[in-house]
Amino acid sequence: MLSDGERRRIEAEELAAARALQEREERARHQLALHAYRQEIRAGLRPRAWWWPLRWLPPLVAVLVAVLLLRPSPAVPDDTSGGIASSALMDRCRAEVSARLGQAGLRFPNAREAAGQFSANADGKRWDGWVALPDGTRTDFSCSFTAADGSVEAELIQEETP
Repeated sequence: MLSDGERRRIEAEELAAARALQEREERARHQLALHAYRQEIRAGLRPRAWWWPLRWLPPLVAVLVAVLLLRPSPAVPDDTSGGIASSALMDRCRAEVSARLGQAGLRFPNAREAAGQFSANADGKRWDGWVALPDGTRTDFSCSFTAADGSVEAELIQEETP
């Protein structure tokens, strides 16, 4: 068996060896941290490519294009001159022209397309528009609203073939 002195000496040697190992590991971690920091500094000081300041441009252009293409188009203002709103005149004229033609599947211009086809005065409002028939022909019409009696009258003008 070992004496107390030998045991203490062995324990002290093992403790010293463990501390030395711990110090070596700490120095190695410290050296790795210094090396990593130096690499970061060198990378920051290294000259960049000529395009580096423009790296944000492609995502910005993509976002701008998406915003411009996906934004809703502004609504067409509903003109109320002539004693009736343009949308109300369109609804009444569609019914009148459909009744005159007696066909299903007619295609009238939407509010944006028809915005420039209205004329108004103190006596009423007029819509000079067109309707596409199911067979592909287009018929022009003139629809008048009279403010005095609130009546709508549609007149078919001509037919065109595409």
